[in-house]
Amino acid sequence: MDATGKSALLTTDRAELRPVTIEKTTRILIVEDDAMVATYIAEVLVESGFEVSGVASTGAEALMIAGIDGAHLALVDIKLSGPMDGIEVARELRTQHSIGAIFLSGLDDPAILQRAAVAQPLGFLQKPFLPSQVFNAINRALRQSTKLASRAPDFD
Repeated sequence: MDATGKSALLTTDRAELRPVTIEKTTRILIVEDDAMVATYIAEVLVESGFEVSGVASTGAEALMIAGIDGAHLALVDIKLSGPMDGIEVARELRTQHSIGAIFLSGLDDPAILQRAAVAQPLGFLQKPFLPSQVFNAINRALRQSTKLASRAPDFD
């Protein structure tokens, strides 16, 4: 940990080692209806230095948690139980709460993947995934969302 309270970790991204700085306050919402998978993801996030803002098993629960606790990013399973699938949840998280999403899926259906792309995800993780893949996808998404925010007009 450096003087700013940030943890510097080494990650391999495109076969190159470089330091990646992680804000200790980066909060991530997990939207996954399989309790074992959600627990595994939460453990990976905590071990990687992220904070889990909540775990939701349905779209309605995810939107409620996002409204109360907020998050910087959401990991969203595409196939969820209930009336909303993960694609709809990701769209609502983005429009209602300005929370970007990384999709998680074990599906390989081109029609679903094309529909998912319309939700403008910040990444996609194919199940099963390794902890390093989760960590790297989150770091890419955070860098991407920071770049997008820096290009947004400031109306203040």
